Amino acid sequence: MRIFDRYLARSFLRGWLGVNLVFAGLFSFLELAKQLDDVGEGAYRMADALLYVLLTLPGRILDLAPPSALLGGIIGLGLLAKHFELLALQTFGISIQRIGWTVVRPAVLALLALLLGAQFLIPRLEHTAWIRRETALSDSGKILPRGGFWTRDGKRFINLRTARSDGSQTVDIYSFDVRDRLTGYTHAREADIGEGGSWILRDVQTKEISEKGSLTRKMPRLVVPDLLSREQAEVLALPPQALSFSDLFGFIAALEERGQNADRYRLTLWQKLSLPVMTAAMIMLSLPFVFGPARSASLGWRIMLGAIIGVTVFFLGQVLGYTGLILQIPPVWTTLVPALIVLACGIFMARRIV
Repeated sequence: MRIFDRYLARSFLRGWLGVNLVFAGLFSFLELAKQLDDVGEGAYRMADALLYVLLTLPGRILDLAPPSALLGGIIGLGLLAKHFELLALQTFGISIQRIGWTVVRPAVLALLALLLGAQFLIPRLEHTAWIRRETALSDSGKILPRGGFWTRDGKRFINLRTARSDGSQTVDIYSFDVRDRLTGYTHAREADIGEGGSWILRDVQTKEISEKGSLTRKMPRLVVPDLLSREQAEVLALPPQALSFSDLFGFIAALEERGQNADRYRLTLWQKLSLPVMTAAMIMLSLPFVFGPARSASLGWRIMLGAIIGVTVFFLGQVLGYTGLILQIPPVWTTLVPALIVLACGIFMARRIV
């Protein structure tokens, strides 16, 4: 039996890997086309765009694991069925459900290995790709996010944004008292992060506001301690998908402590956690294409139908997740629960195959 299990696992994994690489290559080509719009801006060149696409390729392979598992299962097991090898296994008493779980186990193990990569390897590659891209686009050595962001530190609200085409950053800091009244405003035309997390502001204008009026001061340089560390600025510059599990947990906790909305990061975390479940669900859904009523159709027709269903499920999952953000639905209900429902449907359909 172990020989049969290894044979089925190898057949499925070859199909899954092949489909995954095709899907990842297609989405990488689309990403490259998107990056070409920025080629020529700042110091960003064609080689930088190609390197960005290459470094972000492992992340796409991980994200596309569930839809490629459906199509890989149809191709891998379909070829065995075409050559009557599955029929021979069934005559030996191996059930369809046993065949399904035989290919699910190695697939989940392979996906868990990818998830380890999502913790230790993929974030490093995404981090390098993102920072190199932003640095080249800004044509400066700064690593702060191009386009800017808002963040909060207690009663201080901080707005960091790109001021000019050379990539220099301006900072606006708004300070409030315990009664939420504006008590101070600081504007700096240039900002950089020094050692220990201190921010060095240049060409600074401050305004102190009180019941007696306001007092405006100008100074060439101001050092603000404990505003944001360089690591925090890098994290804020990165998209949530580029963060590891530990970074996501830590950043969500930090945002909640600051009273900020962490839904985007929470959604990304649950999307990653639900990947093994959705992959297993897609494998179980592939069984009716091989053993069910659809087996009377040609393999090409089944592959096309499986590709349509896999891509549709992939994009519906993305739409459902972001719709949940708009409607303020907890991400677990828009990621893990649908994956469990699809898995239950796959198991139910597999059990009904005669």
